Amino acid sequence: MKNLLTNAIACAIVMTSLFSCSVESIENEQLEEALLTTTDTVVTPNTESCIDQDPQARITNNGTITLTLQIASTDGTILHTVENIAAGTSSGYLTFAPDEVVFNIVKNTTGIQDDKVVFTMGQCMSYDMVVGADNNLIAGAPVSL
Repeated sequence: MKNLLTNAIACAIVMTSLFSCSVESIENEQLEEALLTTTDTVVTPNTESCIDQDPQARITNNGTITLTLQIASTDGTILHTVENIAAGTSSGYLTFAPDEVVFNIVKNTTGIQDDKVVFTMGQCMSYDMVVGADNNLIAGAPVSL
C-alpha cells in the first residue's frame, strides 16, 4: 500500500509536468502571428469570377511629391482625372471602357519628368501603378482578374 501511494504521487507529478510544458518557441508563435496579420491586411481588387467587368486601374504614390493621374483614350478623350494624390497615398480603383488607354502621371513639380504609358485594356483586367521613392513609375503591366 505504501508503494502504491508513492507511485500515485510520482505519476501525478509526471502528468502535471507533461501538461504544463510547451515545445513551441516564442519566436515561432510571433512569426505565425506576423504572417497572419500580414495576409489579413492585403487589399486586392475584386477577383470573384470576373464576367464582362470593365477594366480598372489605380495608382499608389510612394514618392515624395504630389501627383495627378489622368486616364484617357488614344483619341484624347479624358476618362478620369484624379488630382492631388499625396505622397504615401493611393487612389481608389477607377473603371473605364475596354480600349487602348493612356495613363498619364503628372508630377506637378518642375524638373521632374511626367510618366506616360499606353496599354490595351480588355474586360476583366486591372492595372496597379506604383510610383517609387524616386518619384518615377515602377515598371508593371495590367493583369487579368
